[in-house]
Amino acid sequence: MNKLRSIILAFTALTATVASAENMFATVLGKTEDETKEKIEKIWSHFFTPGDITKYEADGQRSIYYLTDNDKAYIMDTGNNDVRTEGMSYGMMISVQLDKRNEFDKLWKWSKDHMAYSDDSPWSGYFCWQCAPDGTKIGTSNASDGELYYVTSLFLAGKRWNEPRYIDEANDILRKIMTKDGKTTGVYDLFDRDHNLITFVPDNVGHRFTDPSYQLPAFLDYWAVTAATDREFWKEAANAARNHLIESAHPVTGLHPDYSNYDGSPYRWPHAGYDTSVYMYDAIRCAMNIGMDYYLTGKDKSRQSDVMKRMLAFFKNDGFTHGHFPVDGSKPFGAWMAQMP
Repeated sequence: MNKLRSIILAFTALTATVASAENMFATVLGKTEDETKEKIEKIWSHFFTPGDITKYEADGQRSIYYLTDNDKAYIMDTGNNDVRTEGMSYGMMISVQLDKRNEFDKLWKWSKDHMAYSDDSPWSGYFCWQCAPDGTKIGTSNASDGELYYVTSLFLAGKRWNEPRYIDEANDILRKIMTKDGKTTGVYDLFDRDHNLITFVPDNVGHRFTDPSYQLPAFLDYWAVTAATDREFWKEAANAARNHLIESAHPVTGLHPDYSNYDGSPYRWPHAGYDTSVYMYDAIRCAMNIGMDYYLTGKDKSRQSDVMKRMLAFFKNDGFTHGHFPVDGSKPFGAWMAQMP
């Protein structure tokens, strides 16, 4: 999903669905509105022109968007050859930002038909994080950022297309995933109410810690004025997410860990296949989340600017050479990636 991670911030910066905001490509780079629109359409066409799954492995294939029968579509995770809530919900967000309702509806239908857990499951309201392209569930839980993007994209779709059904569906998801009896079923609320922060995974183990890259305060601010219930909680959750993006950043390097304790300290999950206390796969998104919040709300500009200056200075001092680091910057490994800040 690195492809999608690298373009979603560009789409957010180029559009103004969430808030009336300036076109940073015009302000910073001096591009005209026509140049901006042309750039958007080129990126959209590159990734979202429907691909031919029979030619998926062929040279020159660029699309990540594949149509199926019954008026549905999925986004392929090209690094793992499967379908994930990360990609599907990100794809819906991009679609609503660019006023692409047809693609939005196809992705949402595939998500509901294949990824949503049934009402008789303890996971009702959540979405299976990993499926095969034929729709078979592979994962046995959710990935919590998926629900964040699903709900927000549905709220935005309801407003953009004046369609109450989307808003009802978003509120239905929130009602189900914030009224769990975890002690009885082993499936908990999406957010830990003691800390007002999103859980890594709301199961018996994953609800005890979080993921800095799941902190999306701008989304939660929107829930606080849009959701049918719990608005005061979502306001507090937005503040907690905003604080966590600062507290989980290293005071010198500005680097975030992949997983963190609720107090912001790095967390090494013993069940992961790698050291989750370092800057790696998930942490790469934290700069995107900070930039999105800075642009859309401007509520924490000073602290966010400080974190990003530290992070960018660290990467520059490293010569833009490595891609993975303990958060103190020692013992770097792995190659620099184009999706990094």
